[in-house]
Amino acid sequence: DDLGMETATAWAREKLYQILNYRYNARLATVITVTNPALESLDARLRSRLMDPRISNVVPIGAPDYRGQDKRAPRSPRGR
Repeated sequence: DDLGMETATAWAREKLYQILNYRYNARLATVITVTNPALESLDARLRSRLMDPRISNVVPIGAPDYRGQDKRAPRSPRGR
């Protein structure tokens, strides 16, 4: 969730690359959420794995950001 938004150590970045690279090479499904600014700031090695048009399916989600809102605020019912 929100890949690239956290500050990570060199060790953590390398481990993340190793995991994603393994899954990329094995053609395993992986679901990742990322914002556009975070995607652009990712390490080029990670970005190349995530954005490979031969195996990636990018699905833009146009939902509003609810973070920071009062959790007690009523929301409209979904589909009701």
